[in-house]
This record gives sequence, C-alpha cells and structure tokens, in this order.
Amino acid sequence: MSAALRARTADLGLAIALIGLVTALMVLSPAFRDPSNLLGIGRQVAILGIAAAAMTFVILMGEIDLSVGAVASAAAVVTALALAQGYGVWAIPIAVAVGAAFGLLNGALVVGLGVPAFIATLVSFFIAQGVALTLTGGQTILFAAAWFRDLFATGVVLGQRTAFWWLLAVFVALGWLLARTRFGAQVRAIGGDAQSAAMLGLPVGRVRLIVFTMTGALMGLVGMILIARIGNARADGAIGLEFDAIAAAVIGGTRLGGGYGSIPRTALGVVLIGVLNNGLAIMNVDFNTQQVIKGALVVGVVLIDRWARGKGGPA
Repeated sequence: MSAALRARTADLGLAIALIGLVTALMVLSPAFRDPSNLLGIGRQVAILGIAAAAMTFVILMGEIDLSVGAVASAAAVVTALALAQGYGVWAIPIAVAVGAAFGLLNGALVVGLGVPAFIATLVSFFIAQGVALTLTGGQTILFAAAWFRDLFATGVVLGQRTAFWWLLAVFVALGWLLARTRFGAQVRAIGGDAQSAAMLGLPVGRVRLIVFTMTGALMGLVGMILIARIGNARADGAIGLEFDAIAAAVIGGTRLGGGYGSIPRTALGVVLIGVLNNGLAIMNVDFNTQQVIKGALVVGVVLIDRWARGKGGPA
C-alpha cells in the first residue's frame, strides 16, 4: 500500500471510529441516545476542547505542557475568590491574567533558562497546585454571581449552553491562527525542525514564549467555565485535564514529535473522548477502567499513525 493511501486510510479511520463508537453506544444504552444527553455532550466537552486546542499548539512546536490542569484550577480558585469578594466583571481579566502568568513562567523556563518543557511545566504544576491549596485551605470556595455563570456556562443561546459557544469560538480562532497566519506556519516549522527554523531566521524563542503564554491564558478561560458550570471552586477542580487534552490532540493526529496536526482533527479527537467519557459514565463503567480504555485508544492511534507514515517513521 502506498504512503499516500496509508495516510488517507488513517485520516478516515478517526471519523469511522467516532461513527462506530456513537452507533455502538446508541445500541447499548437507551440513555445515551436521549436527545438531551447528545446535546449535553457539547457542553461537557467545552473544557476538554479548549485545553486540547491549546495543547495542539504546544505539541505542534515539539513541546509538552503538564501544567494545564493545575493552572486552570488555580485560575478558577482566584476567580471564585474575586467573585465572592465583589470584584464583579473584573474577575474575568484576573482569571486570564493568572493563567497567562503561569504560561509566561513556563515559557521563561523553557526559552530563557533552557529547562526541558516536561520539567518546566511540571514545576508550574506544583506551584499552581500549591497556590490553589493555599488560597482555599482545602475548602470549597462558593460564590453568587448568576450573570457570570450564564455568561460562561449555563446560559442558553440558540439551544446550546454558552460553554459550547466559548468552545466553538476558541476552535475557530485557533484554527484560523494555525492554518491561515504566518505565526501558525512558524509553529509548524519549529516543531518540524527547530534548528533549521532558527537558521532560517524564525523567532524560535519568541514563538515558544507566545504559545506557552497563550496556553496559560486559555486555561484562565477554562477555569472560568469550570466554576461557572458548578457554582464553586476547588483546588483540584481541573487536575488530570492535561492527560485528556494530550490524548484528544494525539487521537486527532497531532504528532508528539511536533510539526504535524490541525485544530479540526483535534476537534474530532475531543468529540471522540467526550463521547467515550459520556458513554462509559452512563454505562456505569468505573473510573479506573475508563482510564485503561482511553490509554489503549491513544496507543492504538499512535500505532496507526506510525503505520500510515511507513514502518520507518518515528512513533
């Protein structure tokens, strides 16, 4: 089989897998095929989708970000405290600023000090988690701001919750940024070969700094959607999000080595993970088994991607 045909088969495989999964769950679970449940999946994947879209940029440039869940949790806690103390609309830029600050820290460690992204973002994970735990004292932070909850999660526009429209806006914006701008091309080039990109005069350090900072800022948005959905904030509210975000991006075809991926394909990966999570939860599959299934799915997709590029390609 030619390389082109293998690649086309791999591209179609994701859509086929999603259709097969939805069909199987509809047959196995009457509750899954309930229209309200199907519409609810759009709201449920908003947090994962935004994180996965941001993670796509990070992985595309050959890096990784393990801090996104903790950063979103810290931003959520700070925002909830700001709302509880009457900051009103100012809580929104505060949330984005907190996320961006942690993203800037990641970028500074990677670009300025040469710390590997795995270590740098792990450091930020622990700092963000420590900040959240210190601010909450291990307690749940409650707030009363109906306008905030409607704006970021519970309001309804054209039959869908506002959380879904935030997700759609992020997908459209980042999809355009990646596919239609010089910056997107630079991200791909750096992920493909950073040394060659630097020799060609591309601002490698600046692009990395921007991507990490942008990712952090988007985690501020994730934090706001998270607390708007449930009406409170916990220090561990988004812990573990980083793994589902990486899984969704990889399942969507983003190569862990960098240089290849797209937001539309990540969106398919997000929907697949969201449908899988929803279906397994409805069928009362325990959490540990769910993790095993998602892990096996990621391994399968990576192996298919390697096959699509030929046996000699990197995994």
